[in-house]
Amino acid sequence: MAPRWSAIALLLCAAACRARSPSPDELKATLVAHPDILFAVIKAHPAEFFQVVQAAAAQYQATANAAAQKDSIRLEEDLAHPKEPAITPGRATLGPANAPIVITEYSDFQCPYCRRSIPVIRELFRKYDGRVRLVLKQTPLEIHPHAMVAARYFEAVLRQDPQKAWQLHDLLFDNQERFDKEGQAYLDEAVKQVGADLPRVQLDAESPEIQAIIAADLAEFQAFEFTGTPGFVVNGVRIEGSYPVEAMSAVIDRTLKRN
Repeated sequence: MAPRWSAIALLLCAAACRARSPSPDELKATLVAHPDILFAVIKAHPAEFFQVVQAAAAQYQATANAAAQKDSIRLEEDLAHPKEPAITPGRATLGPANAPIVITEYSDFQCPYCRRSIPVIRELFRKYDGRVRLVLKQTPLEIHPHAMVAARYFEAVLRQDPQKAWQLHDLLFDNQERFDKEGQAYLDEAVKQVGADLPRVQLDAESPEIQAIIAADLAEFQAFEFTGTPGFVVNGVRIEGSYPVEAMSAVIDRTLKRN
């Protein structure tokens, strides 16, 4: 009897598998392995496919136009009434204190767009050699579970040695995938790697002073109506998001002419 029941069980399992809808991952894997399926569907329904593509393109263009218009309005507003981020002693900065170009960055260590902006900032330092100052502020977003502790650790290392703090900054962004996966364990390792005193960092990171610094950064971030990271205030002009060097330079040149 056992073989008979085994056969019945196999038949029931096969029927259940046939009745189950494929998961998105399974469907994607099938289409990647057999693109001819997708091509056949497009060939059978070319008009419908073209309409979908047209609608998607139109929606993308409308979104892009709205964003560009918003950026343009914000630019003119800020040129007329420049924003003034609070820059207190002891914050993380790069570049000369009297630089005519001051970029205040609102950053999150787990934000991939913040990482994408690092080479842009470096290129601006090369392009405007000796005329750029960067001020880094901490705005860890709630969607990133390790961002807050990283912000606190950064500010704690900054108390020990600004150079080590910037090394930690680069290390976390260079290894962002690992940091995302390992969290606190990798953060502790990174602090040791830059040569900072980990027990002291852990103690200072919980201090009311550092928590107040980050709370003030977040409050300013919200007051300037940023909704995501990175956010920048360039000579009083707000820029939200990761932009290429050309776009950042255009804003810088406008502000320099104004001044």
